Amino acid sequence: MLELKLDRVSRHYKQKIAVDRLEFTFGKGIYGLLGANGAGKTTLLRMMVGVLKPTSGEILCDGQEIGKMAGEYRRKLGYLPQDLGYYPNFTVWRYLEYLAELKAVPPELAVERIEKLLQFTGLAKSGKEKIKTLSGGMIRRMGIAQSLLNDPEILILDEPTSGLDPRERIRFRNMISALGRDRMVLLSSHIVSDIEYIADEILIMKGGKITESGNLQKILKTVEGNVWECVKEPEQAELLNQQFTVSNLKNTEDGKVVLRIVSDTQPVEGAVRIPPNLEDVYLYGTREKSFGPRV
Repeated sequence: MLELKLDRVSRHYKQKIAVDRLEFTFGKGIYGLLGANGAGKTTLLRMMVGVLKPTSGEILCDGQEIGKMAGEYRRKLGYLPQDLGYYPNFTVWRYLEYLAELKAVPPELAVERIEKLLQFTGLAKSGKEKIKTLSGGMIRRMGIAQSLLNDPEILILDEPTSGLDPRERIRFRNMISALGRDRMVLLSSHIVSDIEYIADEILIMKGGKITESGNLQKILKTVEGNVWECVKEPEQAELLNQQFTVSNLKNTEDGKVVLRIVSDTQPVEGAVRIPPNLEDVYLYGTREKSFGPRV
């Protein structure tokens, strides 16, 4: 049974603690990692793929420290970084062929893998095109293809849908969902809906720590009773928007405003409790202080 364990993992940069004594165990399935910029997500992922070493603690794969596994761990691993490096004058096929060589995929197997992955990512007709001619979405799909060349058991994706239009994001979500059936997938994103739709387990990260973890139903229960809805005149809606954390604000046809407010207490007379969604949990989990009026 595949297992990747964080054992009190920390990473410091001079006076800054980017990741703070994390403990968590991953198995097969799709894990969604949510957090604001600077929460420590990318630093954590870079340690998990071996690009960075922890300042303290260990990352264990099936009981072995990954730094001591060397090539054995890399053969298990596929990685799509937030900023994918590539040679713009390479064709898609040549790029994947080159990466297959670096990953020590046997040449006869590489051809078969590249053909299948181009088909899987919707790039079958683009193999001979130069990368510099591709759209952003096509380059991200190529990034998914390169991460799968060695048929990894562990797939780590850092902001894979960043900058994509809605159609490309849906295509990516569907691909990632299919990949999670028989491997471990860790998907980092600040786009809440991407995580909500496909993750089997959700982790919310803040200040280098995991503040919440669990499936969607468990995560939603953490803010039950703290999400409110009210309908107000525009002037009062503006005041509430300044005083409270408003997760949604919608104008009605009769000129009023419907507000969705995340607050520990009733924000205003007439506000009623409503079921939370993951965006509410994200706002609650990354809060600076308990929710209530801003002062």
